[in-house]
Amino acid sequence: MSQKVERTYADLLELVRNLNVVQAEPNSKRQKKLKKIAEKVKSVFEEYNEQREDIRLDNAHANAEGVLDLNEKGEYKFTKEGLKQMNKEMKKLLDKSFEFYQLSFNNESIEDLMFLEGWVESILFPIPEEDNEL
Repeated sequence: MSQKVERTYADLLELVRNLNVVQAEPNSKRQKKLKKIAEKVKSVFEEYNEQREDIRLDNAHANAEGVLDLNEKGEYKFTKEGLKQMNKEMKKLLDKSFEFYQLSFNNESIEDLMFLEGWVESILFPIPEEDNEL
C-alpha cells in the first residue's frame, strides 16, 4: 500500500522541471520509471494549471461591459492592481498543498535522483553525519 503524503504545488513544479531535464536511455528501466511518475502526477499538474488559469482570468482587465482586454498576441492584459493581486494569488497557489500517494517501486536506476524524495517511497536523502572534529 502506498503511503499518502502532503505536497505543495511548488513541490510539484520542481518535480516536473526535474523530470523534464533528466536524461534516460530510451526503453531503459530509468525512462520507464520516470514516465510512470510523470503519468502519476499528470492529473495533479493539470489541476494546478486550471487553478492558475482561473487566477489569471479573474485578475485580467476587462472593459466596462466585462469584455476581456487582450493584447495583439491574444494574451490577457492586466492593470497594475490586477497584476499585484494575481501575483499574490499565484504565490498562495504555490503554497497550497494536496495529498499524493507515493509510488512504491524499487529505486534501481533512479536511486541517484534525490528530487524524487517524497514522491517515490524508496528514495530518501542520506542523513549527513555531523563533523564533530573541530
